[in-house]
Amino acid sequence: MDSSRAAELDPFTARQWSLLAGVYAFGCATLTAFALSGMLGLFAEVIGLPAAVALPLLATPALIVGAGVWWTLVERRETATYPRGAAFGLLTALLTGGVWTARFVSVWSVEMLTAGPVPLLVGFVLGAVGVAGVLVGLPFTFVRRRSRARSDADATANSL
Repeated sequence: MDSSRAAELDPFTARQWSLLAGVYAFGCATLTAFALSGMLGLFAEVIGLPAAVALPLLATPALIVGAGVWWTLVERRETATYPRGAAFGLLTALLTGGVWTARFVSVWSVEMLTAGPVPLLVGFVLGAVGVAGVLVGLPFTFVRRRSRARSDADATANSL
């Protein structure tokens, strides 16, 4: 099937899939933030985020990072594989965590990042969101692969 026919069958373009991946990453990051709310609420307070919107605000970088990582790993290469989907989730989670770790360092300095239990807490949170990132990257990849499989399939009497 030629690419123009595949484009007609796929309702989303590569750019739209990337934006959708960013929205999906934001939603998953928000849910993860609420799951880790005890620890992340304290973190948000320490770096000066308003308490009322702290947890969704912590997930906000995932919106941009997720779209960029999905575009780079999947859409640009036109290969929606499960390892790339897992890498999308992992990199999105770690880069989002890195943004907030950098914010912590800008507020409290590098010395505070190495003081007491802080490295353990940062490691735990980055590890937890990394695992969560891998797990949430896979369903999105499944949906993208199914969409691509439908658009690449030959036309039949039922699909016309």
